[in-house]
Amino acid sequence: MSEVAEERIADVCLVLEGTYPYVQGGVSSWVHQIVTQLSEVTFALFFIGSTREQAVKKRYTPPPNVIAITEVFLFERLPEAQLEPRKLSAKVRESFYLFLRDFHEATDEPGRLAAWWSVIDCLDQPDTDLTFGNLMRDEEAWQLLTDLSDSRAPHESFVDFFWAVRFLHLPVWTALLARHQIPRARMYHSVSTGYAGMLGAIAARRHGVPYLITEHGIYTKERIAEISQAKWIHDPPSRYFDVDRGLGPVKQMWIGLFVFLGRLSYAAADRTISLFEGNTDLQIEFGAEARRLEVVPNGIDPAIFDPARERRRKRLEQPGGGIVIGFIGRVVPIKDVKTLIRAARSVVAREPRARFHLIGPTEEDPDYFAECRQMVELMGLKDQVLFLGPQNVREILSDLDLCVMTSISEGLPLVILEGFSAGVPCVATDVGACRELIFGRTPEDKALGRAGLLTKICSPLDTADALLQVISDPENLVRMGEAGRTRVERYYRQDDIMDIYRRYYTDTAWAGPDAPDGPYADRAPTSDTAT
Repeated sequence: MSEVAEERIADVCLVLEGTYPYVQGGVSSWVHQIVTQLSEVTFALFFIGSTREQAVKKRYTPPPNVIAITEVFLFERLPEAQLEPRKLSAKVRESFYLFLRDFHEATDEPGRLAAWWSVIDCLDQPDTDLTFGNLMRDEEAWQLLTDLSDSRAPHESFVDFFWAVRFLHLPVWTALLARHQIPRARMYHSVSTGYAGMLGAIAARRHGVPYLITEHGIYTKERIAEISQAKWIHDPPSRYFDVDRGLGPVKQMWIGLFVFLGRLSYAAADRTISLFEGNTDLQIEFGAEARRLEVVPNGIDPAIFDPARERRRKRLEQPGGGIVIGFIGRVVPIKDVKTLIRAARSVVAREPRARFHLIGPTEEDPDYFAECRQMVELMGLKDQVLFLGPQNVREILSDLDLCVMTSISEGLPLVILEGFSAGVPCVATDVGACRELIFGRTPEDKALGRAGLLTKICSPLDTADALLQVISDPENLVRMGEAGRTRVERYYRQDDIMDIYRRYYTDTAWAGPDAPDGPYADRAPTSDTAT
């Protein structure tokens, strides 16, 4: 599906996986900020979703400078024509499957990347009218599949291996089919690696234009964590359990896919941006070149939260009220809401005035939300832990004494900056940029004071202790909140951050072989490989 306002080339095509404008969250808020604030730049959006149901309703209204929205859904049924093999000449088949074999059997990353681009170039030839049916039924495909089964899963069922490979390749193939639908633009900007990184790299290479990546979290790391725990991947127990990795061959294959897509994305990008310095080490570990790295944090306009800040200040001056602890985010496993609920039980037991307001969408993972609600009821907390759904953050912050975040993975959470802007301190897990947001990054930044406390991940008791430590002294709430506000004003102002992206979009001196190295050019890789 494509919505096109004008048939013209956009200045920037944003390649987005599972985010804006259909999914709420920090990344989507950041994208909306970019397209709204840079009104002089025209944008095309290329949205990659799982299924069409994900894009039933826009959660954001793109501004007029968004001139095109194109969608692709990776896990929808392929057209019937794609399920049947086409008759191809022996020469075409021999060439294609030779490149595909080179890709799968490559022994080093440069060889694998070179083989990948040979596969793409071969697919782009007019006479290579290949379908997914060819990949599943051609004699050459079956020979490659059996060879891979013998080398990678010699002790596993070939039937299991076949279906695992089919399901693994299906979203990649669907994404590749969509490469011709990516809008033309003067540059491409992927807001992750993965499938978005792959398609951004292909489009930029095809049109010979600059390519930029901004990673909020580290996509490869997040997929490794997800796949390691995934129940949807059929990975039958084996007598030959891999002691080193603790995973069966099917999960290893999925992890290998996303590690490769990360390396492909980094290798193609003229510049890769991280939201905070701690993530650059991981980017290098997963294949990024240090010389092409940059750190650009999220930004915010603190002034728009002044009314909430003032209302909150007046409320705190009135003694004897309740204590409201707010969670603002999606109710999904990566936010670890269950740890928050367990912590809430401990907090309420020691401070009966405490109430927890869980603010944010609940429909993304209905099963997880149902489990969280059941936990609240079983623990007898239905009057103390309230699911309020999406709210106007600028309004709701004035009702909060303290924010809490129990995520197991984050980038640089915009919600912490929003809370700080309203003078609300935060207790957060020590993930992503939370440490430098709460404690400060540079000596000058740290001198401003702590804007909250950090906790261990998946630790209800640690979370409860930190919450109680902050709320036990009203002065903490004021002092920490003001430290957060000052930190935002000095280091995270939206106008400063938007100016950086404006320069990226309008002055492409940072791109190409003659571009200057990034600020991390002298940093050595921390690892040669990563899976």
